[in-house]
Amino acid sequence: MKPISKIYFHVVPALLLIIVLAIAWPVSAAVFNLRAGATVVHMPDGTPVTMWGFGLEGGQITVPGPLLRVPPGDSTLTIHLTNDLPEPVSLFIPGQAANLSPVKFTDAEGRTRVRSFTQETAPGSTSTYVWNSVRSGTFIYQSGTHMAVQVQMGLYGALVKEEGMNTAYPGRTYHKEMVLLLSEIDPALHNAVATGAYGSPAYPSTINYKPKYFLINGQPFPSALPILNGFVGAGEDLLVRILNCGLKSHVLLIGGKHLSIIAEDGNLFGHEQNRSAVFMPAGKTKDVIISINETGEYAIYDRMFSLTNNDQSPGGMLTYFEVVAACVWDYDNDKDVDGADLAAFQSDFAAGIVGMADLAEFGASFGRNNCP
Repeated sequence: MKPISKIYFHVVPALLLIIVLAIAWPVSAAVFNLRAGATVVHMPDGTPVTMWGFGLEGGQITVPGPLLRVPPGDSTLTIHLTNDLPEPVSLFIPGQAANLSPVKFTDAEGRTRVRSFTQETAPGSTSTYVWNSVRSGTFIYQSGTHMAVQVQMGLYGALVKEEGMNTAYPGRTYHKEMVLLLSEIDPALHNAVATGAYGSPAYPSTINYKPKYFLINGQPFPSALPILNGFVGAGEDLLVRILNCGLKSHVLLIGGKHLSIIAEDGNLFGHEQNRSAVFMPAGKTKDVIISINETGEYAIYDRMFSLTNNDQSPGGMLTYFEVVAACVWDYDNDKDVDGADLAAFQSDFAAGIVGMADLAEFGASFGRNNCP
């Protein structure tokens, strides 16, 4: 099923509104229990790669880690981190103010150096990290310990704080949201860490970093998929949150269309930047608004041609999304929007997958039949 997204509406049927709002609105405090651990990720060519990642308590370890959202109006974020890895890790969010406690060490030449930007969580233990003045925007959460290695191993994820419902920043609204986390994999680095050879002559440091796989949301093409919160409709404002968690810079094209960059590292621009592509240095986040009037399938790819999997094409930093029209809420693909679709909408509403901004669209399409 490929339901849609551009629906012109006037009135939401009162009964439908009552039925939907009777469901408890999902309430989520900004408190998360994360676990750092190891996993094996298979590339599309079958190559297994040992990675480190984050997972919610009781859930799987994934790369990237789970998308964390701080509810509008909540300015405090608390993360309890349990470390199931063999070395210390930590949590650091560039761009968010926090009380940091750097961890230092003395190297072989007697120099005092910083190993971690903040307090570490030892193997087998749990630590708590708190941010008391979380601001709106798109941010990377990552390990703050030995970042050149641990972030590349997969200890990263996206943090989103919205100003309000479908409002990214004051005065900047949107209809749908897409999240794209960019990164790379150098199999030699991952193998060196997994076998304990990192720091030896076999792989002395990330100066020798030579990525062979280029990822969007943890996978290269053809397995890469954008994270979307709904079907993208023709003419809708699509907010694209882009986060570069790798060591390399990339230049992202989205649909081959002009776009507006509205923010960088969680800082709203006074004037949006109109571009045909988005330059993404390592460690950078940018928020982009794009609106496509024509239905169809559109590509997202790196113009710097990171488009191979282990030197084989096609692959790499490439994925697609679809812009559709009409009958967005035909969940069961039976060419009409009826009671069965209402039940599915209620379930998504209760789970927080859809929100108030979608309610009017669903109401306008309820009872429609003969959908294309």
